Amino acid sequence: MSKRRGILMTAIGAGVTYLMRNKQARDKLFNTVSGMMKSSNSSNGTSKTRPRVEVK
Repeated sequence: MSKRRGILMTAIGAGVTYLMRNKQARDKLFNTVSGMMKSSNSSNGTSKTRPRVEVK
């Protein structure tokens, strides 16, 4: 279980590093996510999902 979790954390870290270095991919991802959030909030009045944004 811990080995699987380590692989998952490594994959997440690699994805975050990629997005930090590639501005075009980051902008595309943020546009996609914000578009999904807007459409889900307009169709569903009480959305339980909260976007987590961490800026370091």
